[in-house]
Amino acid sequence: MHQLNINKNAANVCDLAYLTEIMAGKKTLIKGIMDRFLIQIPEELSNLKNAIAEEKYASIQSYAHTMKSSVSIMGITTLTPILKLMEDLAKLGLDIKKIEELNKQLNTICNKALSEITNESVGYL
Repeated sequence: MHQLNINKNAANVCDLAYLTEIMAGKKTLIKGIMDRFLIQIPEELSNLKNAIAEEKYASIQSYAHTMKSSVSIMGITTLTPILKLMEDLAKLGLDIKKIEELNKQLNTICNKALSEITNESVGYL
């Protein structure tokens, strides 16, 4: 069975233990989810950026909510409180500046996660 390198380095943002567990270690399924993540997250980040720029709070709330599921399956636990706060602020229609700050953090962590997943997925060819 392929060993997931992502779990071994404390500096990494991803922990694929949950994904590996729910997919019973099936490399094809894990690779498929990784590939979908690599496509979906940049789209979601772009949609969220546009919603923030236009101050569309309902859209911000929706995208942040959706992303919580996407990142949790990849074990990116540091993003859960960020996305939850973005979702809560957007629900109340408050503090677009704080949402923008949170979005910068979100993008930094997501870009690191995308790099990690890209590197890790090579082992699933």
